Amino acid sequence: MTKAKLLFSLSIAVLLCCLRPFTLQAQTPQLVVVNSVVTQEGADSLGLSVFFTVTDGNGRPIPNPNIESATIQLLGPNNEPVSAIVDDPQTPVYIALLIDGSGSMQNVIGDVRAAAQSAINSAPPTAYFAVIQFNQEFTVLQDFTNDLNRVKNAINQVEAVPNRGTCLYDSVYNAINLLDDQIQSQEERRAIILFTDGKDQLRADSPEPCSQQTYNDVINAARPGDITRPITPIHTIGLFDASGSNLNEAELRGMAVDTIAFSAIGNATNLNSLFQQILDGLNSQLVARANVFASQGENQGVLAVKVRDVASPLTTTFNFFSNTAYDAPPPPVNTQISSLQYDEASNVYLLSLSVANAEEIYQLIVNVWDVRRGTQVTNDQIFENLGSTLLVEIDASNFEPEREYSIHVQAIDEDGFLIADEEGETLLAEREIVYDRELPQPVEFTIQSVNADYENGLLFIDVDVPDNGRVQTYEGFIVDETTGGKIYDFGPRPFASGRIQESLPDVIQSSEVLNTYRVTVYLTTQENLRSEASYDDFKPVPPEPPGTMARIMAALGNNPAIAGSIVVIILAITGFFVFQNQRSKRNAPPPPRPPVDKTMIFNQASDYSAGQSAKPAKNVDDWFEDEPFLAPAPERAVLSPRLLLKVSRSPGMSAGLEKTITQFPAAIGREDCEVNIVEDRRISRRHVEISVQNGEIMIADLGSRNGTYLNDVQLTPYAPVPVKGFMTIRLGSQTYIELEPLLI
Repeated sequence: MTKAKLLFSLSIAVLLCCLRPFTLQAQTPQLVVVNSVVTQEGADSLGLSVFFTVTDGNGRPIPNPNIESATIQLLGPNNEPVSAIVDDPQTPVYIALLIDGSGSMQNVIGDVRAAAQSAINSAPPTAYFAVIQFNQEFTVLQDFTNDLNRVKNAINQVEAVPNRGTCLYDSVYNAINLLDDQIQSQEERRAIILFTDGKDQLRADSPEPCSQQTYNDVINAARPGDITRPITPIHTIGLFDASGSNLNEAELRGMAVDTIAFSAIGNATNLNSLFQQILDGLNSQLVARANVFASQGENQGVLAVKVRDVASPLTTTFNFFSNTAYDAPPPPVNTQISSLQYDEASNVYLLSLSVANAEEIYQLIVNVWDVRRGTQVTNDQIFENLGSTLLVEIDASNFEPEREYSIHVQAIDEDGFLIADEEGETLLAEREIVYDRELPQPVEFTIQSVNADYENGLLFIDVDVPDNGRVQTYEGFIVDETTGGKIYDFGPRPFASGRIQESLPDVIQSSEVLNTYRVTVYLTTQENLRSEASYDDFKPVPPEPPGTMARIMAALGNNPAIAGSIVVIILAITGFFVFQNQRSKRNAPPPPRPPVDKTMIFNQASDYSAGQSAKPAKNVDDWFEDEPFLAPAPERAVLSPRLLLKVSRSPGMSAGLEKTITQFPAAIGREDCEVNIVEDRRISRRHVEISVQNGEIMIADLGSRNGTYLNDVQLTPYAPVPVKGFMTIRLGSQTYIELEPLLI
């Protein structure tokens, strides 16, 4: 590498280091991770116990996360969130403690024993430990027990045996089988704590493996394909030496990630904290319990946890199996009086009803009672074959002026019994009125405009209300015109002026495409009269996301000192390049001239007629100075392929990531790739590879576990597909990547 390239690389490194703190500050502070799911078959519903841990953005467990509430919702039509009870787990947890006893542990085994014994004191009260020493042998020093003194005594027996290898994979594989033999009930939890200072090697100075099993064998045993079998979390503790080459850190962390566990890597100076991190993770586990109406077979649910001081609930999905199909009971019948208007010309009250679960109603009955006398003053109006709304006309011919009346709404089922609401009341809706031929009318108003303030997350609705003083409250909703679904409800709230201010709905805030929405507003007067207006052409335009250069400039603008330092560095590098270029030009030899066909020159001189004076011949140098067409043509520029990559959708912080790829091949996956998407566990460690073949950009699946899809068609593993123009690729089931070839 030349000095110029080296200095340029150093300047880029300085720039990235300066900007790194801003990236870290923008990370999501907390996540929720489901550790295991236990089901309990009931007569009418399925009991779910979802064990989970709340972590920070770096994957560290958060003890006592101040949970305010939690819900569990099954994915599928007509499924509503169910409130869940959050508590500390009371079920036993069986922990296999594996401690490396190979020869390389001789200098630190005493400190390891002390750190492990200290950490045991903070174990969960329902923990049962088995202590296992491993090297080339798998030795159970203490079978599962909740007697911590026996556990500590067993830890004290662990020895480092000279010249013994580290059969890491065999030992973890055997520990999984030991837990399978011990645990008899699905309510009993399990875990492995693995401590090692080396790789799977027969000898420290040789790459020869010690185990018969492989890393993949261990992961497949810990994560069985059968959903009815539980996952065995493998918590890993790695102790590295001064060189740091003794450990396969990526494998230890990957083993924890793939089994929904925690990992702690460090040196001998922080042994106590390494063990304590894992025990803190086990102590931070909570359980959410709820009864659900599951389908027979595999189901998927969403756990939503509301943590104090965090604006939005933390959510994650989980899978479970039910042997029985549970039918959810129909929702209760509910009727509401949406509006009541009096038509003075016809002396009729117009009653608008909204009806929920109308299919459960055989007949709906509406009548009017005299409040003071307690007598019915109108005949029953009976309605059948109901929809979600009903308009009823009530004749007021028999009403007396200035008298109070009550409108009653009841319903009966097919057996002739009155239907009760959730509170057991058979009077489903009621509205009291005072009969007055001069009843005030609802206010008339229009919606003039609807605007979205993306920067402040606000929605502004400007309404024109001529009779502003009568309006008491407002409320309304927003409907997506494309899907017809309601996306947001607001109010009722006090009405103060002609501008209504609401929070910008999350659906609109997060949408990256142009959608059309219908905004409906209801105004209610002091007389409890309600009027309605709609705005059918609300098309909010989402702001363009700031580019990479904009984010860099914003970061530098907030840090003048760093910006000044970078300018000085760039000026110094530029001056160095200019100086080097000028010195190179001065020291460079003159460029060689191309060969000249002198015959052509002399022939041209002889073409003059005899009567003309001879044209003086030019020497070679003169021809090149006067005849520029003889100079060599410039070389044609060669186009090099580039690829613009954007993560358009992903469950974690990788969503929105943009990167221009110029070096090929480039891999995309969960770790050790040119583009890492660490939060999506359905992405393989190396999922796809982008390469250039014959000047064309190609993409190929690397045999990923959950596949790669183009237009919902799965790509054949290791079969490259050309990237032609803009295209979207799906990795697994949750991550979408946009690719666009560029030429420079």
